[in-house]
Amino acid sequence: MTKAYRFLASLLMALFFCLPLNGCYDSIEIDEEVYALAVGIDKGVSNIIRVTVQYATYKDGGGGSGGGGGGESGGGGGGEESGEVNGTVVSTVEASSLLEGISMLNLSSNRQISLYHTKMLVFAEDYAREGVIRYVEPLVRYREVRESMRVVVCKGSAEEFIKKSSDFIGANAAKGMEMSFYQSQNTGYFPDVFFHDFYSSLISPYGQCTAIYAGVNEFKQLDSQEKEKPELYTDVDLEPSQIPRKGGSKSEFFGTAVFDGDKMVGYLLQNETRFYLIAIGKFKWGVFTFEDKRSPGDVYILEITSSKRPETKVRFEEGMPVIDLKISLEAELISNQSRIGYEALDNLAEMEIEVKKYFRDGIKRTIEKTQQEWNSDIFFFGKKAAAQFRTIQDMEDYNWLKHYQDAEVHVDVDVKVRRSGFLYKTMPIQSTSPDQKGRK
Repeated sequence: MTKAYRFLASLLMALFFCLPLNGCYDSIEIDEEVYALAVGIDKGVSNIIRVTVQYATYKDGGGGSGGGGGGESGGGGGGEESGEVNGTVVSTVEASSLLEGISMLNLSSNRQISLYHTKMLVFAEDYAREGVIRYVEPLVRYREVRESMRVVVCKGSAEEFIKKSSDFIGANAAKGMEMSFYQSQNTGYFPDVFFHDFYSSLISPYGQCTAIYAGVNEFKQLDSQEKEKPELYTDVDLEPSQIPRKGGSKSEFFGTAVFDGDKMVGYLLQNETRFYLIAIGKFKWGVFTFEDKRSPGDVYILEITSSKRPETKVRFEEGMPVIDLKISLEAELISNQSRIGYEALDNLAEMEIEVKKYFRDGIKRTIEKTQQEWNSDIFFFGKKAAAQFRTIQDMEDYNWLKHYQDAEVHVDVDVKVRRSGFLYKTMPIQSTSPDQKGRK
């Protein structure tokens, strides 16, 4: 009997000591928090920093409504004053630090603002040019910040950019914001830069960091004056906010912000960004339009994909770095206005030569721009150069980032047109009019 009592007492004591292990002392119910979707950083007026936070209202079923709405949401007391915009709330405060500003914004909500699911960190361009490390470093340390949020530099005000970042497709604001970054894979017009990669590049001796370059399009770029015969421009480089369009979201990601250390020093335009992504192996596919030299005024359109990762080698000749870059691309002919039979091998070979030259010159020109204008190795050629040094210390003593501008660059591009869409052969147009004869 004594043994039974001892066993029972031991069991009760063990259960008693297990009680504190149940649950978590800082647990919070899901509906007690509101998750920030975007955080913006601008220069302050009465204090050093102006912090903008966007979070969903969770009205109409969860992720923040706004599918199909054209303006500001009226529920909850009124548009401009409440900061409610298309199913989200945009709040702004001035503070002495980023995290304190977010803490102060808790006063504007009946729930605690959490950064666990933040999708986007936005810096105003003028602030990014002064240095971002003072605001990036606290976020790296902070337990709530995910490494998967994107880093954006916008022209003008970060607050205004976040307000105009409305998605009109679907009812979930968080998913809409996430899907907008996937357009990098579909177009190649901007890089998809994660917070972890951005910070790692800031402290890397092998290369420099980049960010998504963005702006607000006020839909004033479309020319309303009609012309008798509009001119053809196939290789126009535009900045964010300069795309001639109307409708949809006013915010647009279009280009690459280039950094030297923690300061933005310049940007790549959309075609330069495509060349950059091809060179680093992060270009998935995109559509390119070429003027047909055999038929001026007509174009042919190719869908370009990377057939394999770029081959990069760095060597030293007489103490000077030499970079050899070999790129392989595949193309599909998806449009041919001139009706020239490019499916024929002779014509196809001529097309491939022109396309090779376009990409070779464009990629080399983009690399040289980063060397001569900014001396910023955003291609991370330094990783390949490290193999030429015996130790990491030797590499760091050499200071690759300083000598990047001295490197000689050789670019070799191979392009193969593999397919011609659903048409096996371009056939002439059958018409009684002599000016509509198809060309063979």
